Amino acid sequence: MRIGKRTAVITASTAVVLAAAGGVAVATVGGEDGDDLTRPGTVAVDGATLPEDDVAEREALAELATVAEDDAAEAAVESLGGGEVLGAELEDEDGYVVWEIEVRADDGTVHEVTVDAGDAAVLGTEVEDDDDDDGDID
Repeated sequence: MRIGKRTAVITASTAVVLAAAGGVAVATVGGEDGDDLTRPGTVAVDGATLPEDDVAEREALAELATVAEDDAAEAAVESLGGGEVLGAELEDEDGYVVWEIEVRADDGTVHEVTVDAGDAAVLGTEVEDDDDDDGDID
């Protein structure tokens, strides 16, 4: 997944100050080049143990996932209020197995929706850049 943002870290004391001031604090997880996810996934994976070969890696991730592609796609589309699935791929995201679902929303924007491969919860959504219009998840 390509993301040009840095992950913001909100400490507990900052969250308390924001809450007291009427603000909203959203905690995210993720590495320097990871997603801004709402929470960690539920299916842990050690990326160092995954095969180097892309096909073998997808097979290893599929053995760990308990959520089917169709269910993940349905959750992604529902989170956007409708749309069309353009592609889906299992990935190791920050040590967790997730589905990356690419969806063209009803308004025409393309989103990459990260869905937990263990419970189908939507962990994050990113609007795709205009430069990334090839229709495939990388």
